[in-house]
Amino acid sequence: MKKNKNKVTNKQLVFMIIQAQIGVGILSLPHDVALVAKQDGWISTLLAGVISQVIILIIWGLCRRFPSLSLYQILPNLLGKVLGKFITLSYALYFMVTGSLVLARYSDIIDKWILPRTPNWITMVLVLITCIYIVGAGVTSIARFYVLVSPILFLLIVLISYSLKDANFLYIFPIGGTDLQTIFKGTKEAAFSMLGFELFLFIHPFVQASGKGKLKAITTANIFVTTYYTFMVFASLVYFETNTDIALTPEPLLYMIKAYSFQVLERTDLFFLSLWLIVVATSIANWLFLSAMGFASLFKKIPYTSFLPLVAGIYLVLALLPDQERDFESFNKFLGPSHYIFIIMIPFLLLIVSLVLSKKEEVNRG
Repeated sequence: MKKNKNKVTNKQLVFMIIQAQIGVGILSLPHDVALVAKQDGWISTLLAGVISQVIILIIWGLCRRFPSLSLYQILPNLLGKVLGKFITLSYALYFMVTGSLVLARYSDIIDKWILPRTPNWITMVLVLITCIYIVGAGVTSIARFYVLVSPILFLLIVLISYSLKDANFLYIFPIGGTDLQTIFKGTKEAAFSMLGFELFLFIHPFVQASGKGKLKAITTANIFVTTYYTFMVFASLVYFETNTDIALTPEPLLYMIKAYSFQVLERTDLFFLSLWLIVVATSIANWLFLSAMGFASLFKKIPYTSFLPLVAGIYLVLALLPDQERDFESFNKFLGPSHYIFIIMIPFLLLIVSLVLSKKEEVNRG
């Protein structure tokens, strides 16, 4: 990729990480967390943000030692070409499976709420074409687009806030009523929904900022996302009775606003979903970008844009496999250990190896 096409400012990095972290999971997160942590689900979400920050510090520590290298370049540098390429391929496949699951969930919600008679593959193809167009223009264009669409997140907050006029704040009491072990179990559900900050591993060389400036940017993004998700979970918990209503409501945020209409807006849930589609598109675009970058790093003479149609086609095939809720659960069980390996273990081990071997990139200060 040409450097002049891929310059990202520190402020743009904030929005890129925010858009990467907030995705399809926002609709089901309150339900998933409440099933485990009950009325203390909002505490689990806050703790998930703290855990995410610890992982961010590990990732930043690794990137600081190799300021001009993405993870795909760091791997062969530390582990050798053979092992480095194997792990690079593993990352590309991991991002591919993760992105296809996001695509499948997106299509499932569209099928249930908006277009029940439209074949799923049509809605998938449309969003994939959009994502290819976004990603193919380069990192700078991706960053600008993410900044442009970020105000949508605030519109979603406004819609959810309006529904709180009928909330019952007694539903979250007693605070801390569930034991710590249960709250931490709920944290796992929330933490998976907050994934996306690993994008920094691959785009940090393009960010025009110091190491501390980059850390400040991704920390700001994580604080925003943690607050955002916590508010959404809290709003759902005070609107629905925890032990009955929210347990039976897979997308509580949509049901919250479905009951309201305005003179110029009859179906608020459809309006909400229309905005949500853009948020999901940015999430799918990230996975598409990272997968294509992985394959391009294996074939250095081929630009990542050449792999986008192929990767998108594989996304489509994989996304069509889950057909029922049980299939989504099977996908999640498979991806659960993968998240720990690729987002936590490998960056942490690479950081340790670089410290033990005293290997880091020599920065030319001339």
